[in-house]
Amino acid sequence: MIDLWNPDTFSAELKRALKAKSKLVFDYHSEACKLMDEHLNCLPYQSLKPNRFYTDFLSFQEYELAPILAGTRIRAWHYTRLLDYEAAAMQQGLVASSLEFLKKRLNDLVDMNLLFQEEADKVFQDSPFQSQGDVRLGRFWTITVPLPYCNPSVSLLLGNWGGESAYFWLSDKALAKKLRNLGVPRILEIETALSDDLNAFSASRTVLEAWANKLGVPVVPTGCDLAITNCLGTARLLRVHTEGERTFEAIATTYPRGVHEKTTLQSSVR
Repeated sequence: MIDLWNPDTFSAELKRALKAKSKLVFDYHSEACKLMDEHLNCLPYQSLKPNRFYTDFLSFQEYELAPILAGTRIRAWHYTRLLDYEAAAMQQGLVASSLEFLKKRLNDLVDMNLLFQEEADKVFQDSPFQSQGDVRLGRFWTITVPLPYCNPSVSLLLGNWGGESAYFWLSDKALAKKLRNLGVPRILEIETALSDDLNAFSASRTVLEAWANKLGVPVVPTGCDLAITNCLGTARLLRVHTEGERTFEAIATTYPRGVHEKTTLQSSVR
């Protein structure tokens, strides 16, 4: 298992490929930084100029790096709000999003007298799953670089039970407030493969940014969203970090080890 943002964890095969193309990685990202700076500071306004290293860089990314990553297992992160029994159930296996699973979760809340039946029906009816199933169902969403619990990108996921499937289009404000009071914020630390669809190619961006950072280019490894689908059965829940625990607040700052150093501009060791 590797951390996409941390070159120290890369496999020998991955390091060999990156070392062989270090000059290309350095040149591409250096050029990208220069072009973006020019774009943001030019007067009058000019469109962002093309990167002259793009073609060779894309070829390396697509035909050399992505195939290596397709056989690699990585650490990923899932931000959610769960009741205790739901967090415990996650230990037995991760479940992809579906209308059936949402319905079951809502029925469980009714059985525990945490929601009225009409409230559960309202959440179900207003779910984005009803009309966006083609892009939402059958997936378990993760991100490749850990974010602190206070990051705006994940605050709504941690603050509302059921995730976007439950709160995103919910029009009843009183019911929405109920969802905010159910469960506890959790960050799931997951080991997964990258064999699904374009996941290996998507993940390669973070790897290349991390390598460029190691080479001294002022670029921060950014994460990407990964939808675990066909390989969900082989994914493994490593740990559940719950609000109130030391590691929950430490994620993306001091946990995992080296995360702050590797995901900021402080790293400039060639």
